[in-house]
Amino acid sequence: MEAGRTRWLPIGLLVAVGIAAAMQFAKVSTIFVEVTEAFGAPEPIAALFISAPAIVGMLLGLTASVAAARIGFRRVILACLAIGGLLSLAESFLPPVPVFLALRLLEGVAHLGLVVSCPVLIILLSTRRHVSLAMSLWGAFFGLAFAITGWAAPAVEARWGVAGVFLGHALVFAVLLIAVVLLLPRVAGDGPQAQVRGDGFFRAHALAYRSPRAFLPGVVFVFHTMMYVPLVAFVPLFADPAIAGVLLVWMPLVSIVGTIVAGFVGQYTVTPPVVLIAGYAGVAVLVLGVWAAVAAEGALLVAPLALMFFSGLVQGAAFGLIPALSTDPVVTSRANGVLTQLGNLGSTIGPPVFASLIAGVGVTAFAPMAWLVVALCAAGGAVSVIALRMTGARPRSGLAVPHDAP
Repeated sequence: MEAGRTRWLPIGLLVAVGIAAAMQFAKVSTIFVEVTEAFGAPEPIAALFISAPAIVGMLLGLTASVAAARIGFRRVILACLAIGGLLSLAESFLPPVPVFLALRLLEGVAHLGLVVSCPVLIILLSTRRHVSLAMSLWGAFFGLAFAITGWAAPAVEARWGVAGVFLGHALVFAVLLIAVVLLLPRVAGDGPQAQVRGDGFFRAHALAYRSPRAFLPGVVFVFHTMMYVPLVAFVPLFADPAIAGVLLVWMPLVSIVGTIVAGFVGQYTVTPPVVLIAGYAGVAVLVLGVWAAVAAEGALLVAPLALMFFSGLVQGAAFGLIPALSTDPVVTSRANGVLTQLGNLGSTIGPPVFASLIAGVGVTAFAPMAWLVVALCAAGGAVSVIALRMTGARPRSGLAVPHDAP
């Protein structure tokens, strides 16, 4: 971690890079119908357009973090911005479906390089008193990407078509590549990391998953990612149609507010595990409140928005937990890899599980969904208690970082 002052300008640039990386998902999700029509793909194949990068992350998240530590994080960011831009440019030609799927898989590799490298540099660019806050800003990148793309992509598609959206994303990558070259400094602690061995796939996983400081943030995070998209997508189905549209827009935006608040709270009052426990408890209580409102046929607005605020607390605190457990670049790189891997796992399996549950009981019965959310919150809260024992619970004005351990 850099001594002296926090370098907010390059940290903001790295958050922007994360937003661009998350747009690799959002640019297809937000105009999914139009993309499906443009390629003339059947629905099962079109669904892979969204999930292909996530599949790569689920399989290679940790491998990417080890590779980034060996190569050097700034170098990886530059390479992945260039590769990501070229891939988006190739997609703008609307190639045949098999080629497009291959490009999406390769985008998963570029995405991984960015999301495992940027947070490590954010930690290195932050002073101890600001690191939790900086990481919470990073934690908002995914929601911000969907909010920005959800606003911009439909307008771009309406004027220039699906190809225009992909070309626009390529231009975003090109601008960020230039900005990183000019504005992102070389940081002490950045690679290549000679102490990182070139271990194979299985040994790299064994090294990461035997270290609580490396795997706990990811384990905390997976319970959140399993329910985040289902909550945003499915809770509005139980609302009055006039309110459903409002919820679809505002639920993810409120979660971003919670993510940023988690950084301030975790930085200046209590440790990130306390914020995690409060976040999971809040989601569990409020999903029962949503259930009560659905059962009473009441207005479904305040409870879902409050629920997403607490969900945002979980997301921000999960990223803040990484530097709270260790600031060693090797360990934090592994932790980001595990978090990325398990986060993609949760995002992949959560929506179909919730969708199957709703399909089985219908949208008139909210109880099974509510109890599944409560169970996930209980599991996430239990892991957060373990993290609390490792970091301590005392209030503080700066971040108390424990001894690093691989």
